[in-house]
Amino acid sequence: MSDRQHQTDIFCTYKAVTAGPQKKHWVEFQLVDELGEPLANLPWRAVNQAVRDGCVPEFTGITDAEGVIRLEDLYPLDMTLLMPATPLAEVLQQRRLRAVRPEPDRPGFGESTPLYGEQRSGFSPVEKTAHEQGHDYHYLRIGQLCDGLPVVRPELAKHKPLPAYHFPDASFSGFTAPYEALDRRHVLEVCPFRAWSLVLHKQKRYSLANAYNLGLMSILSYSNEDKTRHGAPAEFFARQCLDMSRTPRVWDGGKNWPCVVADVPFDDRYESCEVLNSTKVAIPQGDTQLFYVRNATHMLVAWRGTDFDRIHAPDLATDLTFRPVQPGLKEACAPKEPCTALGLEGRVHLGFRRAFAVAQNLFSEHFDKLLPARSAGRDLFICGHSLGGALGLIHAATLKDSSPLLYTYGMPRTFTLAAIKGLAEVDHYRHVNDTDTIPSVPPEADLDNYLYGLYGPLGTTLGFAWSMGQALANDLVEFGDPYAHHGELAMLYRVEQHMQSRGSDYAAQGSKDGLGAPYYNTIKTRLRERPNLYLVPSLNKMENKKSEQSQLRFMGSLQPDARARLFPPYKNVKPGGLLGIGNHMMGEYMAHITRRLLAAIKPDREPPLAAQSRIKRFKDQMVNHGSTAPEDELERNRLFLVMHEEVCAALEVTRQAEGGPEALLRLDASVSTSGAWNV
Repeated sequence: MSDRQHQTDIFCTYKAVTAGPQKKHWVEFQLVDELGEPLANLPWRAVNQAVRDGCVPEFTGITDAEGVIRLEDLYPLDMTLLMPATPLAEVLQQRRLRAVRPEPDRPGFGESTPLYGEQRSGFSPVEKTAHEQGHDYHYLRIGQLCDGLPVVRPELAKHKPLPAYHFPDASFSGFTAPYEALDRRHVLEVCPFRAWSLVLHKQKRYSLANAYNLGLMSILSYSNEDKTRHGAPAEFFARQCLDMSRTPRVWDGGKNWPCVVADVPFDDRYESCEVLNSTKVAIPQGDTQLFYVRNATHMLVAWRGTDFDRIHAPDLATDLTFRPVQPGLKEACAPKEPCTALGLEGRVHLGFRRAFAVAQNLFSEHFDKLLPARSAGRDLFICGHSLGGALGLIHAATLKDSSPLLYTYGMPRTFTLAAIKGLAEVDHYRHVNDTDTIPSVPPEADLDNYLYGLYGPLGTTLGFAWSMGQALANDLVEFGDPYAHHGELAMLYRVEQHMQSRGSDYAAQGSKDGLGAPYYNTIKTRLRERPNLYLVPSLNKMENKKSEQSQLRFMGSLQPDARARLFPPYKNVKPGGLLGIGNHMMGEYMAHITRRLLAAIKPDREPPLAAQSRIKRFKDQMVNHGSTAPEDELERNRLFLVMHEEVCAALEVTRQAEGGPEALLRLDASVSTSGAWNV
């Protein structure tokens, strides 16, 4: 068959057709940051298969003032956009993140879900605007757009895995729009090239952000996880602090605590975290553990306390070796080499000195060279819980010339009173959680009895600031050189209010002492509402002094039998067990600090936090039972409430810092996804 209109044989297989010019296409890319600000005046290049085959030249140019790139006369082929790495990185390092993050769930053990995935749809305001304008939307990180590894400081090692969040594409293949998506604009929201940094303030005045973050670092110091495992200090700083999709969190058993963090340029990120553990050396000694890390602005050292999950002989020996000795630091000194001393009068707890000396001797290079050198020009922060607080204070004493700022939690007494007088240069805030009795050891009977006689449990069990003032005001000879506490107090105190019953001096009316007994007052009942207050006396010294006087009058007004019944000597008078050990756990400290921080972020929060509601009920109780309450106790509690409210002022420095308001908003938003506490 040879019909040329219907070719069926193998001859003359070509058919002439008439066709016009091939339809060409266009595409636009608009580059913006998370705040919707354009990435303007940046070089770019784009390729498709026609470019690769040499049919057309490579597309190049500069983004315009709106961050827009427009390509025209395109064949229906996939189009790939690539940005030179270093110029893009320099711009993205200076852009800021949105305050609130998507906070995707971390994949569980054995799950195939990638650690870093696409941003949750509907989360970004940029996405909403793009869709309203009929554009396509994409969320990218620098590694999904740049054409190679950018130059940063410190340099990224090419032979090591790159930070996975910012560089999910190790081949640097750029962003590709498929040919089906031509003839439209693609809005590319690019995550700023940033890193997380803990919000820390180097100042003499108390800071809630410091208390919160350094408390979390004290928890992190307990981690025994391998450095690559989630929950280890190295993993926290190397991976979580470079994962901009989530707020970094510290794991504590089944709880996780989001940190107060601000985003900083990638160049200012944390460097490698060093964990020093005396049980992991070739010849293990003792059981001392700490970590230290630095970034562009600060150096952080966190000391581990007694590990109650695996308590054993070395920790117990350290804690129970109370004997005060001269504050030399070397565990063993050469015969002709004197022990390194702190340059202090007085004495130090022998067990704590030995534990510190073990670390100093085993890791001498870190203590003698790396730590001082790496902290040069940076703010130095030291922290620790329990035994870790004691070791942190000794460490701070050795670094007085570097002006360390120390925050401790539930720390025992470490130095004697004479030595403490030589540590005035060390700024230190010491947290005590109500009936936690660890801060009351080692005991010093004479001093404790004296302070108890003045203030009751506020003077001994809690070690209130008034106690320290009284001790320093008295001649040391009266008590020898007793153990005492260093630093300003931050007291997490469960306040109480009592009712009093009144006897009568009317002769016709009997009393327990018979007719004609003199008029007397007796504390009768402890009322129901007993909220936790957060008291930092140094924030308002005037109110602190007034409350001290009220407490003195209150203690003086008690009859001997009432005082012995309400405040039995040498015993823990409040719930929580004979030793109050439950209040010593770092998780308990963090729960109180967190609630106060959240209340300070939004004092008029609706609905209020449970802690805020309890304080309101306590205020109502004081009004309703004011006529039957001991007057001096009532006045002291009013002043305590004023001091509690004053703590909100400890957040002002964070609100005024660059990135501070966003950091607080980020923390507040992340609470609902943390499951760490019941607020």
